[in-house]
Amino acid sequence: MMPETPPRGMKPLRVTAFLDGRPGHGKQTLGVLHALSCRTPVEAACRDLPQRTPWGETRLWGLFFLSAMGAGRLRAPCAQAGRPPDLVLGAGTRTHLPMILCQRGSGARAVVCMTPGWPLLRRMDLCLIPWHDNPAPAPNVFVTVGPPNTARGDGAHLADRCLVLVGGVDPKSHHWDSRATLSQIETLVDRGQAALWTVSSSPRTPGEMVPLLQRLAARRANVRFFKSEETPAGWIEDRYAECDCVWVTADSVSMVYEALTAGCRVGILPVRWKRRDDKFRRGLNLLVEEGRVLVYDAWLQDPRKLPPRVVLDEASRCAQEILRRWWPDRLR
Repeated sequence: MMPETPPRGMKPLRVTAFLDGRPGHGKQTLGVLHALSCRTPVEAACRDLPQRTPWGETRLWGLFFLSAMGAGRLRAPCAQAGRPPDLVLGAGTRTHLPMILCQRGSGARAVVCMTPGWPLLRRMDLCLIPWHDNPAPAPNVFVTVGPPNTARGDGAHLADRCLVLVGGVDPKSHHWDSRATLSQIETLVDRGQAALWTVSSSPRTPGEMVPLLQRLAARRANVRFFKSEETPAGWIEDRYAECDCVWVTADSVSMVYEALTAGCRVGILPVRWKRRDDKFRRGLNLLVEEGRVLVYDAWLQDPRKLPPRVVLDEASRCAQEILRRWWPDRLR
């Protein structure tokens, strides 16, 4: 459910969003920014950060320690048309120091998505941290079910449209088995022949997996395959909107939460985790326990069973919390 239109005549909340160029981090930041703009007038500016260099990092840390020692008030590096922002947003390690320097130079509130490193965590005014990070309670910590994102829950979700999102290799978290994953996808497709299946790879999908998926699409009239690098911006959001059911390999955690936010039924294709205490594995287990998603093995026992429809809207929860803390007069 979308929030009411913001009231007219209210002075805009000035927001500077720091972007590090990583799509997942950008979706978190822009998701919260959009949710704020649905609730109150917002004047937004986005700052694209340069690539990290040793000299640039040294300079930022130097400014950080100088400002911490009270060596004068920094000039705000994020002013909008000469005016300092009220709020700075960001996600990703590269945004943390610029956010804090902007905060100290302008007096703005600094709100970060994900968990910053220990030296910087207590410097942030608010940290929006997913529950799989198992954050310690603190006045500046707000726990989310998953990371906020830009997905919308107002799609058609056609019953005969299904989507499969294939992750890939991450040496730190799990073992990848292309043949096993292909077999699972084939079983889904064969038992759901009445549906049109869209299958997409990801940047982490290994090279040997792509031709396997291409051959699968060539053999099945109801399967279409797309390489992630060949899809335009916004393509995945359009697929969420049209598809009723989305199956995601367990390693693609951000896409699990995006699909839930879009209002899709979400199923999980298994991977073999390397550690029992892996934080993403722990987060998925919580989703399963709460009945928010359906795992492949449970579906295999009863293919008539559909994943539940549970809509998340963590970006809206985050926006509400930001306004509740510092601008409650903007809540309606």
